[in-house]
Amino acid sequence: MIPFDPYTVISIISAAIYLTLLTGILLFTRKDIARLAEVIRKRRRLDPARRPAASPTAINAHLSGLLSATMKKPLTPTSFLTLLIVMFFIVFTASAKNLSPTVSFIIGLAFAALPYLFLRVRLERVRRRGSYEGENLVSTLLTQYWISGGNIFDAIERTLDKAENIPVTRRMLSALLIELRSTGSRERITNAADAFAYGIGTNWGRMLAYNIRSAALTGGDISLAIEDILSQLREARVLAEERKRINGESVRLVVFLIPFSYLGSFVVSVTLLGISPARFVRNQFATAEGFGLFVAAAFLFFINLVLIEVITNRKLDF
Repeated sequence: MIPFDPYTVISIISAAIYLTLLTGILLFTRKDIARLAEVIRKRRRLDPARRPAASPTAINAHLSGLLSATMKKPLTPTSFLTLLIVMFFIVFTASAKNLSPTVSFIIGLAFAALPYLFLRVRLERVRRRGSYEGENLVSTLLTQYWISGGNIFDAIERTLDKAENIPVTRRMLSALLIELRSTGSRERITNAADAFAYGIGTNWGRMLAYNIRSAALTGGDISLAIEDILSQLREARVLAEERKRINGESVRLVVFLIPFSYLGSFVVSVTLLGISPARFVRNQFATAEGFGLFVAAAFLFFINLVLIEVITNRKLDF
């Protein structure tokens, strides 16, 4: 026979009472608890810290635009990412034999990033070349748009046949025309126009792509809009030529004056100050002060070259 324990019975009765009380409270407040849980769930979903930095769709769209603008036969984003991953593991495995895992990981990432960086540099070069084709492209498109009676598809086709010296934008315009003729989907037409604007990467390219998309979707007259783009491009060309003329003096100063000034200091030191060439080289490279000044001067010289490259090789835009 099981011995009777009053403390156990009291504990069981107390637990039952508390459980009944808690159940009653939950039954009375179940709707309020459900609303509170819904509010918390929505707050967690909208919290910026919990949002993904970039969705796979955005990454695929970025890579698709980059690859199509820089390659004649573009890879798919999946194939390109697979290539980067394979490169990373190959370099990481080869480096891990002689270096620490951390250093090998960094080197692997650096080498895997090289194809992407190469395509980015190529994209900027393509955009810069394409930007200077804008005036020829837009003027020809406007003329053919008038001739074709406002038919944007016929105007683009005529432009591809008539326009000269536009190798970069011709390829992009041809791809846009193929997509426009092959679909009636608003989304696909919009994506094709966005890809055209992304490949050019200028304000006039975005405006032209928007007007082409509008004409393809609605059939509206865009001649006035194209005329406005053309007039702004002509003004931008005049300003670009003036900027190039002004910056030409800076280019000559940096590229020629600085190296010749250094050579002049060597000649003056040897001929007028009586310093032997060996002593000049020793003072310049074998002492901390001389070497530091030389490195600083060389660094600033290359920084000036980079800045001049950025300024003088700007895209033609407004």
